Amino acid sequence: MTVLIIASEKDPAALNIASFLVRDYGFDRSTEYADPRILRKADVLLARVEEESIYAETVDSLATAAAVIFASKHTSEKGEPGLTVHCTGNVLDEAPYGGKPKSLALAEPNRMRAALLSLSESREELDLPYLVSLEATHHGPTELRVPSMFVEIGSSAKQWKDPAAGKAVARAIWTAATHPSDGIPAVGFGGGHYSWKHTEAVVKEGFALGHILSKYFFQSYDPAIVELAFRRTMGDCSHAVIDKKGMRGAERSTLVEFLKKSGRDVVMI
Repeated sequence: MTVLIIASEKDPAALNIASFLVRDYGFDRSTEYADPRILRKADVLLARVEEESIYAETVDSLATAAAVIFASKHTSEKGEPGLTVHCTGNVLDEAPYGGKPKSLALAEPNRMRAALLSLSESREELDLPYLVSLEATHHGPTELRVPSMFVEIGSSAKQWKDPAAGKAVARAIWTAATHPSDGIPAVGFGGGHYSWKHTEAVVKEGFALGHILSKYFFQSYDPAIVELAFRRTMGDCSHAVIDKKGMRGAERSTLVEFLKKSGRDVVMI
């Protein structure tokens, strides 16, 4: 089962991560591909691309792969050091950062779980001064034919080029590509952009989160997107993990009523 890792040549964090993937895991040229930017190690491909990852809607055409993992930078105004994992999609009727409005990429929660657990382990082993977190679903691409995810270094140029962070994220991506971690597939709801409660649910409670719809989604609540989040989270997903303090009470009640009518298992955290 081939997995394709993508590193944008416009992204310093992606290039940092890619250098450690090559160094630590032995990626090398493959006679299968004429493009010298496509490397292989066993069933894992590593490709450098020109476009920014959030707009890379056709990278799944580079090779026949079961999943795509993007090595990427993460940006925030505060610039806090962070290592993050998320899947992609636009939950509102707008798409300012790639993808289509009201469209969600396929998410593979067991690979996301493997990446998050690996980052948590690396933070301890390497004594990294970084927060580790899932993020809510955001930005593109949304239309790839196979599951995709982002594993990122944040949140400023200093961290993007940090060798220790590059090594940790390379390990997380390799782990996600080669050893997915079984968990209870679930869709997350509530909380902010950084999904702290859902991160705990993965690390401590055995869940495997795919799409996470943050509290901002409820500014324009659409039950069709809730249903889409379950359909686009792989693994016979029927659990909803709700950050009970991460949304308003009326919004939570509306959501829970819909989930129960839909036959979902609701878990409050």
